[in-house]
Amino acid sequence: MNRRSNTSRRGFWLVESAVAIAVIGIGVVAVVGSQQAWHIQAVASEELATGMRLATEIRELSLLLPANDPITGSSTWGSEVGEVLPYDIDDLDDLDTVVFSEAAGTGPIDATGTTIVGMIGWEQQITVRCVDPFDITVVVADGSSQTVRIDVSVLHNGKEITRLPWIAPR
Repeated sequence: MNRRSNTSRRGFWLVESAVAIAVIGIGVVAVVGSQQAWHIQAVASEELATGMRLATEIRELSLLLPANDPITGSSTWGSEVGEVLPYDIDDLDDLDTVVFSEAAGTGPIDATGTTIVGMIGWEQQITVRCVDPFDITVVVADGSSQTVRIDVSVLHNGKEITRLPWIAPR
């Protein structure tokens, strides 16, 4: 007599269920991990874009400024007596060693010198140095060259986000 076993499988076995749960768990962890990585990258990208915007605002401001003070000429380096920053920026050397920040109540500023509202924790640090026109890596005495290098560092909560240098004729 030929007996056939008629055992039928109903549902999943315990091992199959455990494998399915493990595969689904790994998939969920991978999706959450990629979402977190995307979020971190988006925040860093937005921070860098804001930093470049603030540095570019100072560059645009410098393009509007004359080389020398309209009243004192080139005899004074830096802010002249009686000038209040950021309202009285009238030549390139007025920007030397200036910091525009929300904490100080002076900025950050845009290309017109107007304070940008709502930029908590952001600051623009500016240095202006006279350089040798034939070797811009060599810094010379203040006011002794017709070529200046302007460096803007943009910080957010004390951490440097970006730095933008450029050369400007005086």
